Amino acid sequence: MEKLTFKTGTYPELITEADKLRQEVFIDEQNVPCDEVFDGMNEKSVHFVAFDKTTPVATARATNNDGSWRIGLVAVKNSRRGERLGEKIMHEAISHIFSCKGHEILLAAQLEVKRFYERLGFVHTKILNMSSAWV
Repeated sequence: MEKLTFKTGTYPELITEADKLRQEVFIDEQNVPCDEVFDGMNEKSVHFVAFDKTTPVATARATNNDGSWRIGLVAVKNSRRGERLGEKIMHEAISHIFSCKGHEILLAAQLEVKRFYERLGFVHTKILNMSSAWV
């Protein structure tokens, strides 16, 4: 395995790589509706992408709302799962938020990955929408 490189950037800087991986993981693999993945928030968000050479292997985005940040669309390439890339990309996002003096981090995630986020120190306090798989 090559050493990974991590990039943090805005919508025009990293969106091609981030969206390619989100399409592959969420839409093609998990059948998440396109409008939930491409929800119009990309332009307002900071994007994080892990690369193995030039191939994006993990991504996340964080959106700031007056110091309260929401991390979502965390995705890891199927062939690279089990390598703790989700944890690594989350640490990139969390470090960025701390450096921006964020005072709160919220998650937008599927219920199936609740334990992953708990291992990172997040506490599940309420379900925002019972009719959806996203909290």
